[in-house]
Amino acid sequence: MSFGKMFLSSTILVIVLQATIAAALSGLLEPRTTCSTPDGSGTCQSTSSCTTFSVAGYCSGAASNQCCVQQSCSAGGGSGICKNTANGCAGGTFYSGACPGSSSIECCVTASGSGGNVAAFDISSSQTSAFWSCAAQTYQKAVIRGYYQACASGGAVDPDFVGSYNAARAAGITNIDAYMFACTGTQPTGVACKPPSTQLSEFQAVIQSNNMALKHLWFDVEPASGACNAWNLGSSQNLALAQQWTALLRQSSYKWGIYGNGNQWTSMFASRSTDIGSDLPLWAVQDDGTPGVATVTTFMGGWTSAYAKQYDLDTTGCGGSVDLDSFTA
Repeated sequence: MSFGKMFLSSTILVIVLQATIAAALSGLLEPRTTCSTPDGSGTCQSTSSCTTFSVAGYCSGAASNQCCVQQSCSAGGGSGICKNTANGCAGGTFYSGACPGSSSIECCVTASGSGGNVAAFDISSSQTSAFWSCAAQTYQKAVIRGYYQACASGGAVDPDFVGSYNAARAAGITNIDAYMFACTGTQPTGVACKPPSTQLSEFQAVIQSNNMALKHLWFDVEPASGACNAWNLGSSQNLALAQQWTALLRQSSYKWGIYGNGNQWTSMFASRSTDIGSDLPLWAVQDDGTPGVATVTTFMGGWTSAYAKQYDLDTTGCGGSVDLDSFTA
């Protein structure tokens, strides 16, 4: 090949490359067209690149070029952004009813938007597979009852405990706690409650034998009557029994805390200030419908802050019977 032909070919190649690069840069640097819809404002872009939600009919070009709306929202005690649930809410929780558009558009509130609170639920019975699939997309933490009063036998491991734990893990929930509603008091069945050390050993043995990865365990302190009684021994004996329990919890290799309601304290103990173990974390019950650990005001027993808050009791979530909670972690 002659030098002239080689020079011409090289020149053409350079021109083609320059044109290609210029076109690519033009596509990268050209600002996206803004758009406005009844559901909010945004920018025109491909539906495949929109991480929030797209509205058709407000952008020119291909059918896939739609208005990607950026709409803020408030829900669950925090602030977030409206997203199509199909796009996920990484590190956060979806809340319905706080965004415009179809039912698939919900408010995604992340931990940073909710003041660091973790959206959680607790259960005391077995749930369906559909529940667990939904829960894994809706909440960040599960708390499962692991031990119950079982006053006909003096206390027992909850028969649904292991199955519920395995279902939660299978659904992708890894942040899991468990709680113990021990047998306390004089039972209508006439069967004495097992000693605290026996009940605790039974519970922890099941956790160990099933290799359960649990962040915290919680000891439930609340009055109950009916089929089983709880904390009905009188204030002095109740205090002695509670202190026996908390002494055992402190000796445990697991991280334990106390679940309790300040407004129920005087039905079990001499006064609201009676301290049974305020050195342990508090999961506070305050059924006011407001999420957020920082919103707890019903303290008792020496506690001045809470690790968690149960804010909505006996409600429905993902089609199952749950209580709703906010946790620090």
